[in-house]
Amino acid sequence: MSESREQEQALTLAVIMQSVQCIREVARTGDTETSRYEPLIEGLLGEYDGSTDALYGAARLAPGLRRVVEQLEDPQEADTTRYVASIFHLERRLMKRQAVLQRIAEGIEQARSQADYFENPAHTSVIRSVGDLYSQTISEMGPRLMIRGEQQHLENERNAALIRALLLCGIRGASLWRDNGGGRMTLLFRRQAIAGAARDLLEALPTEA
Repeated sequence: MSESREQEQALTLAVIMQSVQCIREVARTGDTETSRYEPLIEGLLGEYDGSTDALYGAARLAPGLRRVVEQLEDPQEADTTRYVASIFHLERRLMKRQAVLQRIAEGIEQARSQADYFENPAHTSVIRSVGDLYSQTISEMGPRLMIRGEQQHLENERNAALIRALLLCGIRGASLWRDNGGGRMTLLFRRQAIAGAARDLLEALPTEA
């Protein structure tokens, strides 16, 4: 499908929202649906050709699109707002660190090779590699983003790796948002248009999405 600018922006925001949603679920319950985070990892490892739909699949971003509508029209969850703002902040800082960007690019290439080998982007080894990459790059820029949740879930190594990997997925979404003309003023002055675009995308999806 050919997306309008607002639809493309809505999809990039959906990547961020879906990443945050998965992070919150893992932190609070120790689990989240593979079908929700697998497309985020695939998109992180994939090549962007100007279409977020082609990279992630709009249907697979349906949970994120719903969150876009909810948060833009009637924001209720302070934690979601805080995580999203932090992800945008981290992305802006990252763009000023060319050496860190290069390290991330190299790490993504290695993770891509792993995903190809296992024929599964959501394989435990891939998640661990992406999580380690976040720790060795973004975390080192400081200060670290504090994740709220149950301590037993946050201390679990698998959960910690997945949360870090999802944070990197969210930062990728923020980068795509910026590449498509998104910025602070866009969210302030175009929020209703973007929410409407997200609604249009959802209405165009199969009913089971």
